[in-house]
Amino acid sequence: MKAAVYYGPEDVRVEELEVPKIQDNEVLVRVRICGVCATDVKTILVGHPMIKPPTVLGHEIAGEVIDVGKNVTEHRVGDRVVVAPYVPCGACYYCQHEQHTLCSRLFERTPTPGGFSQMVKVPSNIVEKGTLLIPADVSYEEAAFTEPLACCLHGMEECHIGVGHTVAIVGDGPMGLMHLQLANVAGARKVIMSGRLDERLNVAKELGADVIVNETKEDPVKKVTDETEGRGADVVIVAVGSAAAAEQGLKLVRRGGTVNFFGGFPSGTEFKLDPNLIHYSEVKLTGTFGFSHADFVKSLQLISKRKVDVKKLITHKFRLDQVLDAVKISAQLKGLKVLLTI
Repeated sequence: MKAAVYYGPEDVRVEELEVPKIQDNEVLVRVRICGVCATDVKTILVGHPMIKPPTVLGHEIAGEVIDVGKNVTEHRVGDRVVVAPYVPCGACYYCQHEQHTLCSRLFERTPTPGGFSQMVKVPSNIVEKGTLLIPADVSYEEAAFTEPLACCLHGMEECHIGVGHTVAIVGDGPMGLMHLQLANVAGARKVIMSGRLDERLNVAKELGADVIVNETKEDPVKKVTDETEGRGADVVIVAVGSAAAAEQGLKLVRRGGTVNFFGGFPSGTEFKLDPNLIHYSEVKLTGTFGFSHADFVKSLQLISKRKVDVKKLITHKFRLDQVLDAVKISAQLKGLKVLLTI
């Protein structure tokens, strides 16, 4: 089978690998679509401290079951499935305290070799709890959004967004645009999207943003203040990992509001934080990463019920042998979501 093997920054080679051999409780999936994630982009362009080459990246996997172990009862050959990159163990301290994304064994067993390959072997724990049937009315392209949307769901739930809230989102990329739609699903009264690209902000407007702010042309802090009678937003989602975005997010929140650092920051990122913002203004500062099993299931349901429009986010599709082109398009912010057709 063919796979795009990552050897180091800007060094990805499509090679022939052996088809993984499955055990009795595993399944083999023919990957049809794999999304290109921001982590894939960073890793391929500059490297990642936790990812050691050579390896195969890609974790937003949608495909078809082509072989099943003799003990597998949940799936059969021909099933269209979306495959989670991990499943919490359910037994460690964090899982016992319902903090599944902090599971001590989260990445112990993952689909191998990775989604940027024609086939992946799915371990038994993910077969049982992280491999979901794709509804008939959902395409492989749409299903590949299950993982990133699940991450957004986890972030939204930790912020306790509810009916009547004003939500400000910093970052107009695919994750920010999914947060926008989830805020509306949760009943937000007003959603304000701040970004830097008119093309993306126009999509935000189409997807239900009440107010869009191009921060290269106007002050988002003033805009949010004006739109909230001087208070600031109830909830701020910082959906891009930069010090400037974090600092901006802290200026947008009202007293007693919540700021979620959702976007991952480069190692060594630093910024100034006035602790009195937390103390006297009782601002809640949180961060979220990953998703739970419940988030993963709900994510696919939202896609199937058309509560979240992921099709509108797809702007580019590339073949497996064009993975470096796909990554560079993502890094240059040309369009929105980039998918690999495997």
